[in-house]
Amino acid sequence: MLRDRYSWIAVVLFILGLWLCLTPNQAHTVASFTRQTGMDCSACHTIFPELTPVGRNFKLNGFTASKHTDKPYEWPPPVAGGLRFSFTHLNKDMPAGSFDPTFRANDNVGAPELVTAWYGGRIYGEHLGALAQGSYNGLSNKFFWDVTDIRLVQKTELFNKNLVLGLTINNAPTASDVLNTTNVWGFPQGAPTGGSTALTPKASPMIEGILIQQVGGIGAYFYWNNLLYMEGAAYRTARTGPTQFLGAGTVTTTPTQDVSPYWRMFLQHQWGRNSLAVGHYGLVTRVLSPKLFAIDVNGNLIPNLVDTRGPIDRFTDIAFDAQYQFIGKKHLLTAQTTYIHEDQRLNNTFSLGGSTTSANWLDKYKINVNYYYRTSDWGTLGGTVAYVNLWGRGDPLLYPVGLGTGSRVHKPNSDYWIFEFDYVPWWKQFVSKLTIQYTVYSHFNGSRSLYDGEAVDTFPYPQRKASQNNSLYLLITQNF
Repeated sequence: MLRDRYSWIAVVLFILGLWLCLTPNQAHTVASFTRQTGMDCSACHTIFPELTPVGRNFKLNGFTASKHTDKPYEWPPPVAGGLRFSFTHLNKDMPAGSFDPTFRANDNVGAPELVTAWYGGRIYGEHLGALAQGSYNGLSNKFFWDVTDIRLVQKTELFNKNLVLGLTINNAPTASDVLNTTNVWGFPQGAPTGGSTALTPKASPMIEGILIQQVGGIGAYFYWNNLLYMEGAAYRTARTGPTQFLGAGTVTTTPTQDVSPYWRMFLQHQWGRNSLAVGHYGLVTRVLSPKLFAIDVNGNLIPNLVDTRGPIDRFTDIAFDAQYQFIGKKHLLTAQTTYIHEDQRLNNTFSLGGSTTSANWLDKYKINVNYYYRTSDWGTLGGTVAYVNLWGRGDPLLYPVGLGTGSRVHKPNSDYWIFEFDYVPWWKQFVSKLTIQYTVYSHFNGSRSLYDGEAVDTFPYPQRKASQNNSLYLLITQNF
C-alpha cells in the first residue's frame, strides 16, 4: 500500500519536472485568442481565467476583436487545446465506499485530469464569436461537451456613449459573466473543493455549478459606457430540444421543469489602473420529480410514461457580489466577495420523505484576495487566500448521518480556508500554469469532529474530523 502510494507521487514529480524543463522556444503553437488579437494572454488575464478590463471588454464584445481587420473571418481558424495533470492528497484516506468507487481512497492522480480542445474567437466579422469546448475527463474516462458560450453582438451608441447589444447561447448559468465572482469562472478553478477526488460539503446552492452542462439557454444583454451591464437568460434541460447539443456527453441528473430564468447586472467604474464593480445575480430553478423520469441502460433520463405526475422542488437563488482590481505593470491585485441566499421549496423531497419540511434555506459567503507579481524574465507568480462559509437550516432527513459525507448534527454548516500559489512562467508562445492549493476545513457538515455520525457502538461508520478532509492539490495546466 505504501509502495503503491509513493509510486503515484513519483509519477507526479516526474511530470512536474518535465514541465519545468520545457522552454518557450520548444513551443510551436499559441492560444487562439492570442493568435487572433496579436496580444499576449497577459493583456486579458491577471492569472488564467481571471480577466482584466481588457479581457472583460473582449468577451462582452463577442470574442471578435482581431488584428485582421480586413477579413471577416480568421484563417487558420481560432482553435486551441489544453492539458491538465493533477494530484490530490487528503489528511486521511476517504472511507471505503464513501465516494466514487473509481477513485482511490487517497493520493489520486489525474494523468491527464482533463484534455480540452476549443474553438475560441471570431466566427464571422465583428458580430459573431464563441468559446466552445470539448473535453475528455481522465478521472471518469468520459468525453463531453464542456462550458460553451456563443455570442452575437451589435455595437452602437446610446446618449453618445458606446453600447454593446448581445445574445449569448451557453450551457451553464454564470458562464456568460465577466467578473470572476460567479461560479463558472470564479475562484477556485480546477480544485478538489469542486468534488472530484476529495470529500466536499454536502450542501451547495443550485447556482453554484449544479446545472453546468445540465442545461442550455439563451440570454440577451447590454453593456453601456463601460459602466452598466444587464443580462436576462432562460435555461432548460439540455437532454431534449434545440439545446440538446450543449449537454452532449453529460448524464442529466438534475432535470428542470420548463425554463429556469437567470439574471445579472452590475455597475463598474474604472479610474487609472483601478476598477470597481458591484453587482447582483439570481436564478430560479424547478427540479422535476424522479416520478416523471426513468433511467435507461446508458444512464440517461427518459420520460416516465407510466406516472407523469409529481411535485416540484423550487430553488430561488439571490446573490450579491463585488470586485476591486488593480492592474499595474508588475503588481496585480484583485479582491472579490460573493453572498448567495437560496430559498428552497422542497415539495417533492418532502413528499418522498427526504425532508421534515418543505421550506428550507441555504446561505453561502465567499471572499478571496489575490496578488501577483509579473516580470519579463520570470513570468507571473503569486497566490490567493480565500475564506468560504456555508450555513443553513438543519434537517435530520435532508442531512442524515452517513459515511464520510453525513452530518451528526443534521446541518449543512461548513467553513474553510483555501491557500493557493500560482506560477505562469511564460505567456507569449503558450500558456503554462502551476497551481499548489491547500484547503483547510474548520467545520464540515456541521461539526469540527465526529461530523459524519454519532460516536456510539450502534453506528457502523468511522467518525471523521473536519480537518481530516484537508486537501493538498497540485495542478499543471498547459494551454497551446
